[in-house]
Amino acid sequence: MKTGALAIALVLTFYASMAPQPQSRSQSQADYDRQADEENKKHGWGDGKLKVGEAAPDFDLSALDPEQSGQLSRFAGKKPVVLVFASYTCPAFRAQSNAIKGLANMYKNQVEFLLIYIREAHPIDGLQMEQNVREGILLPSPKSQEEKEAHALECVRHLNIKFTTLVDTMDNKVEQTYTAWPIRLYVVGKDGLIAWKGKPGPDGFLPAELAVAIEEVIER
Repeated sequence: MKTGALAIALVLTFYASMAPQPQSRSQSQADYDRQADEENKKHGWGDGKLKVGEAAPDFDLSALDPEQSGQLSRFAGKKPVVLVFASYTCPAFRAQSNAIKGLANMYKNQVEFLLIYIREAHPIDGLQMEQNVREGILLPSPKSQEEKEAHALECVRHLNIKFTTLVDTMDNKVEQTYTAWPIRLYVVGKDGLIAWKGKPGPDGFLPAELAVAIEEVIER
């Protein structure tokens, strides 16, 4: 690991330790774990089939800002791309959002960041979390693309996310292709190949590891 990447990783690890962490549930741990297992199976949680070194599957999604591009392949040959898969009802994403924004700002001239808004991690009609109730983040599973885009807009406004936000379709095709639920990180190289693949979230959503991966990609 290069010295610069190590320093960045250490700083992000420190800030991550200071960030609010997902809180305990009012229901028993056993009940929560059972429901979580059911949700994970339903949404295909896991490592997935995509491998580092393979071509990153292309997509063309609607952007909250119509002047921004929603097609991954448009960046091929220009700059690496960080894919941030997340939703507002995911406490782990909210806890790490400042670190992600910091990286996006730090590498804004070298790397393109894309937030891909996927299905809600903890909607009120799904596996709800007490932390979301306390913080007033009470979103249902969207019933239309317009509602999903409204959720994404609420997310980026409240978290003050400035980089490009794309919204996955109602069939969750991109999310499923990248095995991204409930949150996940990828780095796609300038050559269009998957350069780095984060571990499944929420535990694998680690900005410090992303920082190291970015440094390695831009130094190639």
